[in-house]
Amino acid sequence: MGMDIYDTIAKQLRLKRLQAGLTIEDLADTAGISVSFLAYLETNKKKPSLATIAKIAKALNVSISELFNERSVLNVAGEKQKTLNRILKLLQNQSPENTETILATVTVLAKKLLDKRT
Repeated sequence: MGMDIYDTIAKQLRLKRLQAGLTIEDLADTAGISVSFLAYLETNKKKPSLATIAKIAKALNVSISELFNERSVLNVAGEKQKTLNRILKLLQNQSPENTETILATVTVLAKKLLDKRT
């Protein structure tokens, strides 16, 4: 069965924001809502009104219906799983020491990329 509609919206908000290269502060400002409220929406801790969804969709330059699209969220999850499977296959024959070195390297890289994005 599919996701709860609010869970789909929460995941889409974050996905679309990141795809647009926006920080949470940027999107909140453009949509005319508070940063904390947007953070709650992205984590499905609060439920948005249709008016709020419309404001955010406009700020993201996407249609309202895109924020209800469960399929694209699932496609992203599927792609991430494929990537994880590829990484696991690469790590399969590595020594424990090499695995730890690779993990440390990936951790540093991921943090740097995340810092660039926010």
